[in-house]
Amino acid sequence: MLAASDSIWVLLSDNSWTYAEAASALQAEWRQIGRGKDLLVLNGRELPVGAPPAALVTLGSSAVRIAMERAEVNADWSRVPVVAGLLPKDGFQAVWKHPPAWVSAAYLDQPVERYLDLIARAFPRMRRVGVLIGVEATATRVALSKAASDRGLHLVLGTIAKSDTVYASLRAVLADSDVLLVLPDTAVVDASALQNLLIAAYRQRVPVVAYSPSLVKAGATLGLYASPAQVGKQVATLLRLSVSSQSWPAPRLADGFTIAVNEQVCRSMGLDVPDAAELTEAIRRQEVGR
Repeated sequence: MLAASDSIWVLLSDNSWTYAEAASALQAEWRQIGRGKDLLVLNGRELPVGAPPAALVTLGSSAVRIAMERAEVNADWSRVPVVAGLLPKDGFQAVWKHPPAWVSAAYLDQPVERYLDLIARAFPRMRRVGVLIGVEATATRVALSKAASDRGLHLVLGTIAKSDTVYASLRAVLADSDVLLVLPDTAVVDASALQNLLIAAYRQRVPVVAYSPSLVKAGATLGLYASPAQVGKQVATLLRLSVSSQSWPAPRLADGFTIAVNEQVCRSMGLDVPDAAELTEAIRRQEVGR
């Protein structure tokens, strides 16, 4: 699928440490598995003019938007293979609604099974798991229901049809839940709604498991997420698959993960939660054993 050129470009959405860390990990991994293809990291918001590269990596939503716009207006770019990273599935699909088969992505989203494994490990006596999801998230709802059933957990679902129903749904879910799982669903992830969600859950003594380190700092009890370095390594793997198989890999959820524990919230709520290293090792062993 790759063109004759040996150049693969890596376009960053900005120059912040998040994108720099992902690009650095991508470069380090690529030196081990890249098979002679050179990486060129572009620290800017615009692609160079002229002939396109063999393939393009985009990190963040701004970068993938630039790639999409170039592909739509420039015939030379219309079949350039793309791997997008450092953005959630909803964010990618909001930018590139109908990507061609040679556009792939390493999503930030974790498998829902991994979230529920973490909840079962961290809170073994808590069986009722509350989740707020958008009304259109049918696949997520099905996956959550099956994963909860397989683990003997009871799922308390709150469906969000409009942004103004978030708080009403949250109150109903919290009233019947032992722990609240917050996923990167666009129907729920408005910044003000998230802050109110964390406050409401804390007041009702319901621990929150969230999808980002910033939410753990803001008051979530646990976080499960892919670090920028883990994303960079996964992007390198997707590139290697394309070179070795001559076919572009399908988008996929995060394979690497990091766990964070808010020890202050745990103490305040009287929770005896294993430390992050212990939880990480337990989840990894469990996944290898499946």
